[in-house]
Amino acid sequence: MKPEIKIGDWVNSYQKGIFRVERIIDWYYDESCVLLPGKKIGDPYDHPIVISKRLLNSKYKKSISWDSCSAFFVKPLDTAQRLELEKILAQNPGLLKDLDNYKIPALQSLYNAELQIDNEVDLRQVHKLIEFIRSGKTFLEIETEMGRLDILRLKPKYYGNYDFQLINFEEECVDRRKIWREAKLTKKE
Repeated sequence: MKPEIKIGDWVNSYQKGIFRVERIIDWYYDESCVLLPGKKIGDPYDHPIVISKRLLNSKYKKSISWDSCSAFFVKPLDTAQRLELEKILAQNPGLLKDLDNYKIPALQSLYNAELQIDNEVDLRQVHKLIEFIRSGKTFLEIETEMGRLDILRLKPKYYGNYDFQLINFEEECVDRRKIWREAKLTKKE
């Protein structure tokens, strides 16, 4: 059985290096997700998201950055790594201050779709949808508004001439559903 990861633990993450766990975020299936067999809307994913700051790269050199990944990929340091980390921290006490001062940028989750927009009327309707999303909406609310605005018909079978992107910040959730607060529409070249 895999050991429980906690905030403050020193770990190996999806990226190479030595990381310190900063946040652990539970996430849930909602209408924007592909449901796995046996899962339903509102069920938690098997592994939470782990947000961590990297202190050292795989060669034990200072390399401050961050990572976000499923807890499935996060492992505690082995004994040799822990001893090397302790030795480096004892020789360089300022490293921890540098890590503490590093700010992780705002987390963003994206949902991408394509639309086929061939006239100004449809383009204006999509811009109305974008304004609707700014107050924070679930995927279900967005799809309902797309139906009301007659935008669902703009979803192409294969490829569209516009990319439509929803953005969720900081894994914001209400009643186990992501809240999307921004949308972008980009015409393809």
